[in-house]
Amino acid sequence: MKFIFGILSLLFLTISVLSFGAVWCSDIRHGFDYDLDHQRLGSLPFIFIGISFITFQLSLPGRLKERIKGLLLGLAFALWGSEIFLPKGNWLTILDNLVIAIFIVDLGLIVVGHFRANKK
Repeated sequence: MKFIFGILSLLFLTISVLSFGAVWCSDIRHGFDYDLDHQRLGSLPFIFIGISFITFQLSLPGRLKERIKGLLLGLAFALWGSEIFLPKGNWLTILDNLVIAIFIVDLGLIVVGHFRANKK
């Protein structure tokens, strides 16, 4: 199963890079106009790299507990990218706040972990 997740991770990474290339091509073609089409197309690399990182975390050996931070980070990217496709409303605001919270917690744990490791 870990092998399959590894392959999926590489597949979604490739799709992310290709979709980023599509963003650039579209932007050049449309004179770098910042419109809804740009926002929708530009969200796809976030979604795909998030999925790639989630599947990468699932392909790693070891306990799931040790990979929670990576899973949360991948989830945050996928959710961040998907927001443009969701209808505006209260629950979208809650989702946006959840994404912010995940980034703060995930990166905060990295910072705190660094300082704890250097205390020893």
